[in-house]
Amino acid sequence: MSADSSLFDYTPPADQGIPEDSSLVTVVSLRTDSHKIKGKKYWLATKVDDDRFELLLLNEQHIPTGDPQIIGGGEFAAHYALELDYFQQHVRPAMDQQEARLSRGEAHREQGELYSAEMEYADALEVDEENVRATFGLGMTYLEKGDVERAQEVFAKVLQLKSAFTTEHKHMFNDFGISMRKNGMYREALQYYNRGVDLDSTDENLFFNIARTHYEAGDWENCFRYLTMCLEKNRGVQEAQKFCHYLIKKTEEDETMLREMGTGDNGETLRSDILNLLRKMQLAAGVELDDAIEKTHEIRDRMIALAEEDMQMKEIEKNLYNVDVDL
Repeated sequence: MSADSSLFDYTPPADQGIPEDSSLVTVVSLRTDSHKIKGKKYWLATKVDDDRFELLLLNEQHIPTGDPQIIGGGEFAAHYALELDYFQQHVRPAMDQQEARLSRGEAHREQGELYSAEMEYADALEVDEENVRATFGLGMTYLEKGDVERAQEVFAKVLQLKSAFTTEHKHMFNDFGISMRKNGMYREALQYYNRGVDLDSTDENLFFNIARTHYEAGDWENCFRYLTMCLEKNRGVQEAQKFCHYLIKKTEEDETMLREMGTGDNGETLRSDILNLLRKMQLAAGVELDDAIEKTHEIRDRMIALAEEDMQMKEIEKNLYNVDVDL
């Protein structure tokens, strides 16, 4: 199956996410480590609420990394000591330098300076190999360079990063999906869109992008299904409205599409499922019920007529091949 991949230039706006309100405390260490100079561990401590603190272990480059640990205020006070000087002397400068690397990488990528972007992201990952922004950025850079194989390696790494699966990163999964779709990597794009949905199932833009990916892959059934879900979440998405009306118009003109919609081992069942989805999609877009039913019946009749026409042609071909004549 195939579909026109240049229908829309529209990209839904990315929701950058708003970090939770939290107050930076400082760097802390375990009180039991206070006399151990070698191997002493430090954590960046952030106040989550009145009685909880988030701890992130600092690596050798003084960068917070890994999965966060949440502890209660009592445990925090009893077992951890403040390291005010350590934060000012080591952690803040290291975090500022890392932020500068990431910002330079993003600026280079936006300007199309892909080799410079790759170097900045690589430097950031040398300091923190699990940095989510750097990993996403490097994968996007490889895609924009056309290096699909290396991009896929990075994308596989992202799926293993627990720290990537937070709501604040959902726009990165969306951006990744868009880039992979543009490169014809439909399976990978859907993986990332679905990860975004796992993080925020209320974002209609993700469902629009999933529908568009299925459209470009020629999967009409899932295209209709996810576009309906997008419209059910927000009928006001104008591009989703346009997409819906385009698809209905396409069924009036594109016999190939109609044939694909009704084919398969369970042709009649598939046809029925798709017609139900078409009707639901129209209703989600605000079409009156009677009009949606009438349009669906028209599409059904054309699909049946085409199926009968194809059967007649097969019979004719069969008879032609079975003619027993001597020439």
